[in-house]
Amino acid sequence: MSNFSFEYPYVFFLFIVFIVCAYFCKGKNSLIYIPHLLAMPLHVKKNRLLSFLKWLSIGLLIFSLASPVMKNKEESLHFSHALMLLMDVSESMSRGGLSSSNGAFQSKFTLSKQIASSFVKQRENDNIGVIVFGDFAYVATPLTFDHQSASMIVQNIDKDSAGKKTAMYDALFLAARLLQKNSAKEKVIILLTDGFNTTGKISLDAALRSIESEKIKVYAIGVGRNGEYDEEVLNMIAHQSGGAFFKASSGKMLEEVYSRIDKMEKSLQSSQSKVSVDYLYMYSLILGFFTLLFYMGLTLKEEHI
Repeated sequence: MSNFSFEYPYVFFLFIVFIVCAYFCKGKNSLIYIPHLLAMPLHVKKNRLLSFLKWLSIGLLIFSLASPVMKNKEESLHFSHALMLLMDVSESMSRGGLSSSNGAFQSKFTLSKQIASSFVKQRENDNIGVIVFGDFAYVATPLTFDHQSASMIVQNIDKDSAGKKTAMYDALFLAARLLQKNSAKEKVIILLTDGFNTTGKISLDAALRSIESEKIKVYAIGVGRNGEYDEEVLNMIAHQSGGAFFKASSGKMLEEVYSRIDKMEKSLQSSQSKVSVDYLYMYSLILGFFTLLFYMGLTLKEEHI
């Protein structure tokens, strides 16, 4: 998007000075004594070309002083989500284990970190943030396009870094607050947990209201065996927000869940805009300079005729 403007528009008031001076500032020409004065015509034809060139020169020079600029705003748009990844780091995530895709047995915490880290790297155009929750919820990384850093942060999350309990509703409320000012049409929360909400200051109703007010889709993932997590609440949160609920009892299933989420609807997300400024005064200044030279040349020529 291009926008034409002047950096110093008040310079155009100089036009008023020149116009007033043209009417009230009389030139003091030297007296010329001509012996055959009576033989000269009484009416001298005015040179309109000289008058036009004079005012054109003045106009172009004042135009240049006002510093005309053309501003071009470039804002790249990508099909993407504004996505918050909510990770449960409570004590239960380290106790249980899941079989990975290669058959090895790893803790839910370790395997969840590895798969989530890989998922973050793959989302090239997404605006991604990470929230960690246990006894309380905190922002591990705000919404960012720096996927390498976000992926490293996910990999380096420590177990029990937020306590032993599960403040799931606090994490949902915090995520909704962070997504509040984002420009994406589709705002998404991926909630990964293996338990029940056991602590926190935010109620389920308050968390749901915050999600609904921002029109955020929640994709809830229950990690572990049936009965280990609050399937009823996770299912309600997901479907009430227009998202989906997934079960993952193995590493392979968890990878498939992230793959399905990866194919979900994407929206236009604007990245940081760039503004370039082109200064145009040189063109009018050069034209005004040559117009002034032409005017001076014609003036001198007429004086010698």
